[in-house]
Amino acid sequence: MSAESGMSEGQNRLKILYWSFFILTIIAVLYIRIRLLGIPLERDEGEYAYMGQLISQGIIPYKDAYSMKLPGSAFMYYLIMSVFGQTITGIHLGLMAINFGVLPALFLLIKRLFNERTALVASASYAALSVGVPVLGFVAHATQFVVFFAVWGIYFLYKATDEKKTWLLAMSGLCLGMAFLMKQHGIFFLLFGVVYLFAIRRGLKSFVIECLVLVVMAALPFALTLLIIYRGGIFDTFWFWCFTYSGKYVSTLTLKDGVSRFTTMALRTAEHFTVLWISGISGLALMFSGSGIDRERRLFTLLFFLFSFLSLLPGFYFREHYFVLIIPAISIMAAYCEHYLSGVLARKFPEGILDKLPLAILSAGLIFTFTVQGRMYFKMPPDEVSREIYGLNPFVESPKIAQYLKQHAKEGDTVAVIGSEPQILFYSGIRSATGYIYMYGLMEDQPYNLQMQKAMAAGIEKAKPAFAVLVQVPASWVPSKNSPQYIFNWASAYIGNNYDITGVVDLIYYDNVVYKFGTDALNYKPLSNTYIYILMRKGGG
Repeated sequence: MSAESGMSEGQNRLKILYWSFFILTIIAVLYIRIRLLGIPLERDEGEYAYMGQLISQGIIPYKDAYSMKLPGSAFMYYLIMSVFGQTITGIHLGLMAINFGVLPALFLLIKRLFNERTALVASASYAALSVGVPVLGFVAHATQFVVFFAVWGIYFLYKATDEKKTWLLAMSGLCLGMAFLMKQHGIFFLLFGVVYLFAIRRGLKSFVIECLVLVVMAALPFALTLLIIYRGGIFDTFWFWCFTYSGKYVSTLTLKDGVSRFTTMALRTAEHFTVLWISGISGLALMFSGSGIDRERRLFTLLFFLFSFLSLLPGFYFREHYFVLIIPAISIMAAYCEHYLSGVLARKFPEGILDKLPLAILSAGLIFTFTVQGRMYFKMPPDEVSREIYGLNPFVESPKIAQYLKQHAKEGDTVAVIGSEPQILFYSGIRSATGYIYMYGLMEDQPYNLQMQKAMAAGIEKAKPAFAVLVQVPASWVPSKNSPQYIFNWASAYIGNNYDITGVVDLIYYDNVVYKFGTDALNYKPLSNTYIYILMRKGGG
């Protein structure tokens, strides 16, 4: 056998090895996602699902449901539910499609940057990290949609600068504009595009033209959204929630608070897939040192990591699902670490198998994670997974509450959910009597809290809803020490005067939830401090 044919045979074996790593990882992630399709919706999902449901009825966002998030995710839910159905499973099938839809763009991008082997490692790493419990990867959060559009936009950007094609740059701008429309954090990926174009500029004129193409195309989705909202007559409401109020929301925490929260959440995020996160940080260090990489690719990957990290910063909240935004960059760094180390080992030990060690370590790390954390990933029923992660938040109970409301509602009835449980509105299909589907804004230490509380109370009094759901769950309110108490005092008097108890859900412990309906509810006194009252308007309407 010639040396050339032997080398070719060795390369083929190596290719099979990397493809096997990728395929086995994808199979494991696919199994996890399919198994957890039925996990009950949490609050963010309930919000987007309810707003998507309203869109399907011809009602534009911010008219009858308020949110400080841009409307892109609500429209995505509308599209997902149009394809897969207005169910828990349908929503999570849509999430699975979006999540796996990132992989082709990430693979093609990394293949251009490095090679096919590195692209396979990066894609597999992304799939594994993005399904992780620490980042709530099985939940259809807006950050999953941001990543989908951002990675495709960045792939088109790199391809456009490589091939000098304007239409690809326009596609990049359109995708990056969609990433922003999903959630305000997406703006950082557009900023990455602008900074990268400046960094590789071939002259001021070419930079200005390229930048204009990118930014103008990125502005199109937002401009179209503004036009729809303006024509719907709710521009002031939209602007208040998405920019005026949200501006106050992101300025609540101090830098010290942010550092503390980041430290806590970063460690928690790395908890399950420790080897991948360590590999990612190691790859970042190698990238900074310039080891084994030319200037242009190094510049691209470091800038991408930087702006991915910056996308986590607004408000310093560092919630679990925010870290989804940095997973593509971490996956690239982890793949680069494997690429670099396997190359070094191959040069030092050309006759051995030590160059397979970095991939073996990544594989062992994934096997260890899926084994040690396998109870949630592979064994626990979806309802138990929800309870394990969210504690006594009433996500498991919401479908049963909604079913009761649906059975007793007449056409045209409305319900006031006095608490942050919009998933109940979605499940029941009953319209909310108020646009305030979250209580957090009413309870935060911000200048509009009392104004919001009074507006919600006045709206409910005017609507005279047939039902009310009073949520006595701390996480459904999260009051600050300076929260006005107006809404509590109002609710106590208004409900007492106008409604009768027709249902009680008492969340005593994880596996001990008491449901009482009808006459049984009238004489039941909750045994815990975490319960929900379902109430019907006196006189039946």
